[in-house]
Amino acid sequence: MPILSIDDPRARRAALAFLVLAPLLYGLLALALGMDANWDLRNYHWYNAYAFLTGRLGIDLLPAQMPTFYNPLLDVPFYLLASTLPAPVAGFIWAALQGLNLSLLFLLAHTTLRIGTPGQRVALAAVLALMGGLGGGTLGLLGTTFHDNMVSLGVLGALVVIAGGLPGLLDGPAPRAFGRVALAGVLAGAAMGLKNPTVIYAVGLCLAFLVLPARPWRRLWLAFFFGIGVLGGLALFAGFWMAHLWHDYGNPVFPHMNHVFKSPFAAISDYVNVGFFPASTLERLFFPFFFTFAPLKVGEVPFLDLRVLILFVLVPVAAALALLATVFRLRSEPLADPAASRFLLTAMAVTYALWVVMFCIYRYLVPLEILGPVAIVMAAGLLPVARTAKLAVAGVLLVLAQATMQPADWGRVPWSARWVEAEVPPIEAPEDTMVLMAGYWAISHVIPEFPARVRFVRIQSNFLQPDSVGNGYLALLKDKVGAHRGRFLMLSTVPDTAGAAKAAALLGLRVDQQDCRAIPNNLGEPLNLCAVQRVTMD
Repeated sequence: MPILSIDDPRARRAALAFLVLAPLLYGLLALALGMDANWDLRNYHWYNAYAFLTGRLGIDLLPAQMPTFYNPLLDVPFYLLASTLPAPVAGFIWAALQGLNLSLLFLLAHTTLRIGTPGQRVALAAVLALMGGLGGGTLGLLGTTFHDNMVSLGVLGALVVIAGGLPGLLDGPAPRAFGRVALAGVLAGAAMGLKNPTVIYAVGLCLAFLVLPARPWRRLWLAFFFGIGVLGGLALFAGFWMAHLWHDYGNPVFPHMNHVFKSPFAAISDYVNVGFFPASTLERLFFPFFFTFAPLKVGEVPFLDLRVLILFVLVPVAAALALLATVFRLRSEPLADPAASRFLLTAMAVTYALWVVMFCIYRYLVPLEILGPVAIVMAAGLLPVARTAKLAVAGVLLVLAQATMQPADWGRVPWSARWVEAEVPPIEAPEDTMVLMAGYWAISHVIPEFPARVRFVRIQSNFLQPDSVGNGYLALLKDKVGAHRGRFLMLSTVPDTAGAAKAAALLGLRVDQQDCRAIPNNLGEPLNLCAVQRVTMD
């Protein structure tokens, strides 16, 4: 580890202390923010892990709406922590794991910066790492289950592996260089496998090898072996789930890209969320100028962070000026390793370009936000001005970004003894009971509180409605409900009860809205559990 080779003992001790303490302090910060109660946690992060661990994949039907089909692997560690430990303890551990981003960012900054004495470089790397963990999106995700700041560990880990071996990658022994980039690819591929939108980072990192100052064939081979590593990481962390989806539905990323795979169990659609796409080509081309000050264009909640906008302006300007300086042979001393700067800034530019075409959901850009402070210093270092002027530009931009930051809040509640608490009324004959779910709200988090023998079928969701056309999954739903000869109940939020009754009527069922029992829970609205009678069956 380069940290251990620092000549100054005090700087070395300070660096090691930061690597250890930063994640722990991040965990304490999460406790101060409150317990995560976000919509996705209540909709699928809690249920998917529970279903995977208890073998309910073939028992329940669509309880978590469309995300029922998402890879549950990253939800499992959180569920195990939060279902076995007191909620504050689990929250601290989970946030401390997310705090490893700070340690990785510190390593990346320290490895690539070319500033000052060993002590000064450690101090600057620590400041940049702390700022990386205090962005508007990043701080909002602290202690939550969205996982964008967990898969970022794979992205940052890949960058640390690459940056730590850059001299050897450029002209060192080929086997060692190719093995190193393959390892980095495995980390990026693992992140992609655990959360599919992270594909934009894997592609960005892969293409960035093509701009390194190395022989052309060397660049191509580096990109090739990195890509092989990505496929390996993807196979290790998502292969089992993709095989499951392929076997059961004929689409390894079901229901996404179903216009390609044409599974009969979903509509012929790409299932892309276009709700956050820019309104025009002009807006897409200059998107950071629009969404930075209107964050609901790229997310569900307000926040403010200038890093992406700063980089959107600074990187092309600095790159163009650096190119002109090269043409006119003007000398300029960079603030970071030139090859590392070229690699990281290119990877981030490609990643952003893919994001603005494919997603436009800000949470997916959080790993880039985390890298923002280091990238700002690297980009400022390209400016053909005096070193003190570069540092001044970087310092002003970093202070401006941090001083104006306003964190997102996707929903937090005061800490409870247990992360999920729900008062489920007694269920008679649970082995003969099917609980129907309707409405579009997130309610599957209470399922583990029911008796294990109760089956759940969601008849109305953001993937399927009882009157859907062109979605073959409806036949599975009707068969499941039609074959049940025991008792039905209906689970919904209290406001959704009337809509749930209308959805049930389309299946020949009647919800008795006068025979409902409340299910209070600590994360969301009170739920209704209502009696259901069969009226007719088609």
